[in-house]
Amino acid sequence: MDTVELIRERSSALPADLQEAALRYVEYLLARQAGAEQDHGWAQFSASQLAHQYSTADAIYDED
Repeated sequence: MDTVELIRERSSALPADLQEAALRYVEYLLARQAGAEQDHGWAQFSASQLAHQYSTADAIYDED
C-alpha cells in the first residue's frame, strides 16, 4: 500500500473534526513547500543580479 492510500485509509477512521485538522495540516505543509520554492527562486534571482553587477575581480573572498 502506498503512502496516499495509507493516509486515506487511516484518516477516514478519524472523527470529522480531526479530519478537518488533518486537512489544515496538509494545507500548511503545501504552503510551507511553496514558500521554500519561492525563497529558492528569489535567492537565484538575487545571485544572478549580483553576478551582473560585480565581476569576479571585485570579490573580497576567494572560492577556497
